[in-house]
Amino acid sequence: MKEEVGKASTPEKSYLFRADDNYTKGDPVGFELASVDAQEAEIQDFQEHVLDKESGQTSRYVSFSTAIAIPGGGGSRRFTKKNKILKVALEALQNLEAEGKIMIYTPEKVAELISQHPKKKIRNLANDVKTAMEKNGEIIMEGQIPGDLIFWAK
Repeated sequence: MKEEVGKASTPEKSYLFRADDNYTKGDPVGFELASVDAQEAEIQDFQEHVLDKESGQTSRYVSFSTAIAIPGGGGSRRFTKKNKILKVALEALQNLEAEGKIMIYTPEKVAELISQHPKKKIRNLANDVKTAMEKNGEIIMEGQIPGDLIFWAK
């Protein structure tokens, strides 16, 4: 996993970034794995999270980007109106994953999982989701990231 995320990273390989206009310093981001909150979130699948999620909807997933800005309009800056961008050390996220507290999904992994869906209509979305994630340098997390690991990017 470390190699895949590192490969996807561009300017600051040691951090992932997240736009979040409603974030309060010190708060965690995301729902704990397998929690009631995660199970009751409005969005439960990757394709809806990546292609259709609207501001204000809850999702069992949390998106980060490998960069604040990516040529062509991608990156975390695209998803903020108040220029509030957070950063988390990639190593800290990998440690949480090793401890079983979060799961990290690269575009390749998400496309692989979607392509295994029993419904052909969903399987056919795998490449669209992968392309959208790659355009934004998107990495998806499932689980909760503690607030003490989250910092303002600027």
